[in-house]
Order: sequence, then C-alpha cells, then structure tokens
Amino acid sequence: MLADTPKNDSVSTNEPCALYYFPEIPSGNEKKHTSAHRPDHFVSGTPKPSGDIASLHSGAHEQPDIQAVIEEAFNNGLEQGRLESVTALRENVESTVSAFNTAVSEMGCSHKQNTQLMETETVRLALAIARKIIGYEIEHAPVIRHVVKMAMEKIADPRQLMIRLHPGDIETVESIKPNLVLIDDGNMNVRIQPDDTIQQGGCIIETQLGDVDARIDQQIKMIEALLIDQLPKPADES
Repeated sequence: MLADTPKNDSVSTNEPCALYYFPEIPSGNEKKHTSAHRPDHFVSGTPKPSGDIASLHSGAHEQPDIQAVIEEAFNNGLEQGRLESVTALRENVESTVSAFNTAVSEMGCSHKQNTQLMETETVRLALAIARKIIGYEIEHAPVIRHVVKMAMEKIADPRQLMIRLHPGDIETVESIKPNLVLIDDGNMNVRIQPDDTIQQGGCIIETQLGDVDARIDQQIKMIEALLIDQLPKPADES
C-alpha cells in the first residue's frame, strides 16, 4: 500500500525523516495472554501503592496526634496553675493566721499589763481614799489618843521615853499621860515634845531600846508597800 503511493518529488530531501511507532496488534491468543497478565501494582481494579507511597502513608500514621498534644499541654498548664494557686492561697492563709495569732498574743500581753497596772492603781487609789478619811478623822476626832496608846504597846521599857508629836496634839496627849504607863515605878519619866515635822495625828516615841514611828504617813506607806508586794509580778520580773 505504501508502494503504490505516488512519490512527491517536491519534498526536499533535506527534511528530516519522522519515525513513527506503531504498536503491534496482538493476535487473539496474544490478547488473552495480555489481558491475563496485569501489573503487580493493580489488584482488583485498584492501583496498589508502590513502596515509596506506602512508606509515606506509614510515616503519616506514625506522626503524633496534634490534638492530643494540645490537650495534654492544656491539662498540664491547668494543673500547674491550680497547684500554684493552691500554694499561694495556703501561704496567704498561713500569713493571715500568723498575724492573727501575733495580734491575739499582743492583746493578751497588753491585757495582762493593763490588769496589773489597774491593780496597782486600785491600791494607790484606796490608800489615797484612806488618807482622806484619816485626815478627816484627825481634824474632827482625837485620833492621837489611839495612835499613842497603840505605839506604847510596842515599847519594851516604858520608863524612860519621849513622845514627839504635832503641837496641835500636845494638849490631848497631856490629858491622857497618867494613863499611858500602868507601871508604878519611881523612875518613870515620860516627856512630851512638840515637833512641827510630824503630821497631826501621828507621833514618834523614843526610848532607850529604840524608836517607834507611829506617824500616819509612814503607816500608810508601810500598808501600801505590803499591798503592792502582794500584787502579781510581771513575767520579766518574776
């Protein structure tokens, strides 16, 4: 068929020749053989992935789950934040409790100090009231009589003595002088001497064996010292 085709002389011999590939048309037996033979990568009409593609898919499955990583990081952060909040709250509570305990302790110490101060002031107030009462009694009653009699009871040898007292009390003591000493002794000698330094209502009795201080202010001081000595002492002084 190609031999019968007229030759075109106009075609340049310089034109390159084109080569065409015509696949051989298989015969009937060859068609059966060809259809029976399939490539390895075709299975049941579905292309079978080659080795490289399968490895890519396997690598993709081996990659970590991003969502799981995000959730784990979120949960870790949440737990850490919770722990930090609990720690901060605990420290705040402990600090508050410590401050409260300190305040209570200071209040207790202050209350104790105030109580001791109040007790001391109460004693002093009572003594001040006693002074006022005694002063009133001295002005309106012969207190010196009782004071001198009580002082004479403390004297071991009343034969030689001198009674010093306020000038305003001399007349009262002179009136009771015969009754001061009950001992009948010819050597009895009782002298009375005025002394402006002694408060009215009190006296000092001097004897050969010693003196008896019966001044009102000194007796009150002794009572005050005894009362204050009975008060509870502060912790740092005990």
